Amino acid sequence: MPKKKSLSNEEFLRRVRDYLPMDAAVWNTDERGKPCSCAISGGMEENRVYLFDAEAVASASHAIEELALEDANGSLLATMQDFKHFEPHRERYWQLAATLNRVRVVAKGRIRPPHDHLKFILNAHGAIAPFWTVLYEGAQIQALLICRQANDAEVFEHKRFAGFYTFSTDLIARVRRDIEQILAGRRRRLAEFERMIALDRAAKQIHASFDHERKAVEAAIRRLQTDGPRYPTRRFAADLEKSLNRLRLLNAMLPDLIESPSQSTVA
Repeated sequence: MPKKKSLSNEEFLRRVRDYLPMDAAVWNTDERGKPCSCAISGGMEENRVYLFDAEAVASASHAIEELALEDANGSLLATMQDFKHFEPHRERYWQLAATLNRVRVVAKGRIRPPHDHLKFILNAHGAIAPFWTVLYEGAQIQALLICRQANDAEVFEHKRFAGFYTFSTDLIARVRRDIEQILAGRRRRLAEFERMIALDRAAKQIHASFDHERKAVEAAIRRLQTDGPRYPTRRFAADLEKSLNRLRLLNAMLPDLIESPSQSTVA
């Protein structure tokens, strides 16, 4: 059995850039999920939530499809919102169908007939409708892009998507099982995606809180250095205690921030 190899973040991003137009955009998001800065210039990381424009989503999708064609021994699952979005990618998916063991495309709209190892699956479940997903599980490489539409645009080119990419075998398998169970009517939500969103926001909130308190303590130390008797040591100790209390409050909130969403099932 071929030994699985780890796909590096740098290699994946290089492949994404091969497809990425100059005007494509990816934004970092803050602890509320709002865009806050450009992610492309600063570098991106797996398992971190970003806001992608449509061109960036398509570019990351093509990078995973390219990896699948090179690996040539595995299965690919894609969700595309509507089958009309499949047409621009048809030739590539004909290649994938001739190369891989199994290819599935899930969408709503007019279903296509099977082609080689490619099967089209009609999406009758609202839980998957907002998502764009490309998930590859191969003999040597695993990769996933999963994003949920974040605006109300109808035209694909105007859409924005919040999501992440990963090379984690276990995480990819859990996302695939979520999708399969939704299609089978045994689950109502993509719980693993929601869990990752919650963890990402919690991590960013923790980082923002620590950064805020670090700045507060540094400001207090500067006052201690420069204000002399006007800022006695007991005032400094009281301000320091306030910062510590705010961090203790955050610590008490952590279980609620990172709690995994319930695994809803249909009786």
